[in-house]
Amino acid sequence: MKKFTDDPGYYRLAAKGSVDTRHPGMRLLKTLIKKDYKVLDLGCGEGSRLNFLVNNSSGYGIDISKNAVTKANKKYPNLKITQSNLYKLPFKENSFHLVYSAFVIEHLEHPEIMINEARRVLIKGGIFVIIAPNYGAPNRCSPNFSGSRGRKFVIGLKNDIYALFVKSEKLNWNKVMPDEGKKYFQDADTVIEPYLGSLVKYLKILGFKVTYTNSCWGEELPSVKLHQKLFRFFSLFRIYPLTYWGPHLVISATYS
Repeated sequence: MKKFTDDPGYYRLAAKGSVDTRHPGMRLLKTLIKKDYKVLDLGCGEGSRLNFLVNNSSGYGIDISKNAVTKANKKYPNLKITQSNLYKLPFKENSFHLVYSAFVIEHLEHPEIMINEARRVLIKGGIFVIIAPNYGAPNRCSPNFSGSRGRKFVIGLKNDIYALFVKSEKLNWNKVMPDEGKKYFQDADTVIEPYLGSLVKYLKILGFKVTYTNSCWGEELPSVKLHQKLFRFFSLFRIYPLTYWGPHLVISATYS
């Protein structure tokens, strides 16, 4: 399969999205990160987001791409960027005040492993933030989804109702095949469809206290179909599970 990280346009797109200061996830991170915090970016790419958020020596980044790490170290020598696998972080336990993953988890075949590694390197009372497309919501799908949208909606709604009564120790996110086209397009390398609803419950099972959730209905495009507008309207009344059905997911949790 083509390595999208070798595409010159890949990091141009990533850098542009990384400094979108209007996004709820970026605003949250800016609020949470204190001057003396030791911060880790999981999947930092070429470093633009991490540099914007910390801009000092307490910023650490991990990325699996040698190309990304080379670009980051050249562009932001003040940051500590390392090439490594997100499934086995090169840090000791209790190392960071805040760990975050922004638009990365949808590219991981085993997101549970990364989440457990984030928990391992957090200090007691440390903060974990995840930002991602909410592709796993019943009313949504990734660009690589190839099944029936109607069937996905029915199964997803059933799972949301089922989750009210039964706890699951797995995320159970839908897997998809990445697009192998010659040219990269946004999220062509998506391999899994994250969902805020199941992520909230999973983090609680791991011992996190969820302090903030947002499915970013405010980020919905004006051109969406009528049913999405109706879901958004009724989500204003905090109706479960519609509050979890927006286009992106942002979640903050404290580990104690």
